[in-house]
Amino acid sequence: MANIGRKFLTDHGVPDEQLDAIMNEINTTISNRMTGYVPQTEVQAQIDAALKAVKQPEPVDPTKTPEYLKLADERDMLRAIGGDDFAQVKPKFRETVYGMLDRGEKAKPIKDQMDEIQKGFEEYFTQAPETTKEQPRNTPQYSKQPGHSGTNPTSEEDKLFKQLSDAWK
Repeated sequence: MANIGRKFLTDHGVPDEQLDAIMNEINTTISNRMTGYVPQTEVQAQIDAALKAVKQPEPVDPTKTPEYLKLADERDMLRAIGGDDFAQVKPKFRETVYGMLDRGEKAKPIKDQMDEIQKGFEEYFTQAPETTKEQPRNTPQYSKQPGHSGTNPTSEEDKLFKQLSDAWK
């Protein structure tokens, strides 16, 4: 609404006898519109009181939430089963064996616990090679550099193939 005052009305040519009537009408219109008016200072006081009444929530430590603890346990499990302690455990049984471990503060070392678990669940573990002699590998002999004769020795597979092909002839 425009700022209408006596000066505005007189500047626009309103006669003085009509000026009082117009100003009274403006004042009654304004007062009728402002029946529910609350001063801004009272509203601000109510806002401040409401903000004080609201209890602020305690800050949450994300490392204590159940979701974080679950992820941390899974991370620890993956690190453990990928380590040297689980080298003799068959891959499909690693999570099961990890679940059997006591992981408390006063728990035995993992190697000692693994020995106890291996006694009861031998099928979960691979057997260590009985001999320290290197197992023959399935490496073809021709992949080696030729010796002084210039030819590679015949591999076991090549010998077997020759026997089979001779048998078919």
